[in-house]
Formats: sequence, structure tokens, C-alpha cells
Amino acid sequence: MAKRPDGVRWGRLAFVVFTLAIINVPFALHEWQLHRASTSGTEVTATVVGVQRVGDDADVSFRLPRAVDPDQKVRVVKVHRDVALKASQTKQLELKVLDGHPAAFHAQGQVRSWAGLVLVIVADLVVALMLVLSWRLGGRLRRPTLVGVAVEDVARGDEGSVLDKQEDGTYVIVGEVADSGPQSLRLTLRDRDVEINLRDHSSSVEVGQWARVRAQLVG
Repeated sequence: MAKRPDGVRWGRLAFVVFTLAIINVPFALHEWQLHRASTSGTEVTATVVGVQRVGDDADVSFRLPRAVDPDQKVRVVKVHRDVALKASQTKQLELKVLDGHPAAFHAQGQVRSWAGLVLVIVADLVVALMLVLSWRLGGRLRRPTLVGVAVEDVARGDEGSVLDKQEDGTYVIVGEVADSGPQSLRLTLRDRDVEINLRDHSSSVEVGQWARVRAQLVG
């Protein structure tokens, strides 16, 4: 009997990789830009617009020079208390800024924030947990397999799961062919499988394709 390619598993894996990329790549790129700013950024003097103490440190609000940041956006950086005190007095703050990326900067006495890294790690763990639960419980969440006897030949069907009862008591069933053999085939629907006994009917639909059949359910 032919076996269905494990497309569902590969599709699930591709989705997980895509999700992890969305979570991690922007963070990694931003961290790389911050590293470049601290090591090879252009030294500038920013204008301080406010200082707010936060525990033993302080948040300094500032604007970069217009030549560096045309939008003149107010930005905030956490620095050590002594640096914040000096900035409050002089209304200036020395920074290094990555050329063309005013959001990537590094200030003297800057205090590293771990909030972004923690959020990324938590998001990664949530995705990993969902993947494990999906693999371990996915099969259990499916409803019991139905058994039917074909009353006509199997034809190619449109993509989508259908289990539609007809007036004569038969069912029109549309699903993806998971297994196939000379006398039977198994269709995968959204939440369950249906085993079809072909009897004297035929099927030319291959594994992995969508099939449509009218059948009498017997179990």
C-alpha cells in the first residue's frame, strides 16, 4: 500500500521555523546594529530634554543632532546616576550613533537592558512548547476514523474537507488521499480520517491529491 508523504509534519516544521525567524531575526539585527554603534559609530553630542531617576540609575531623554536624525525624535537611554547627573547639568549627552540608523546608538555609562532578550527567549519557549504539544497531542485530538463503502468511482476533488450527508443516506466525502490500495483508500479530512472500501469501484487519484467520493458509512 502506498504511503502518504509526511507533508503535514514538514509544513508544521516550516511554520515553526518561519515563526522563530520573525521573532529572532529582527532582535538579532538590532543587537548587531547596537554592537556596531558602540564599536564603530560616529561620536555625536545629543541635546538632553529630560532626566528621570529609575532606582540607582536614570532615564535620559534626548534628541540627536538634526544632521543625524532629521525626524528629531525624542529617544531614551538608561545610564548610570553620575552620567545622568552630568547630563542634567550640561543638557548634553555624548553618544555613538550608527551612520544611517539613528535608533542604533550607545551612550557613555549606558545600562544594558535585558528586557528584549527575555521577551525573545520567552516567545521562543512558547513556540517550542506549542510544537511539542502539537506533536504529542495532535493525533489524539483527531476524532475516530470513519469507515465507508464507495457507491461510485472515486474522482478528483477540490481542496477542502467535506463530509456531507445526502438525502438517500450516503455521504459525499472530500479529503486528501493519505493511503491507497487496490481495494481501499484512506482520506484525511480536517479532524478525522475516513477509510473507504472501494469494492467494485475504481480510483485513479494518487496519494497526496484531493479526492471526492460518495459512500455509505458503515462505522
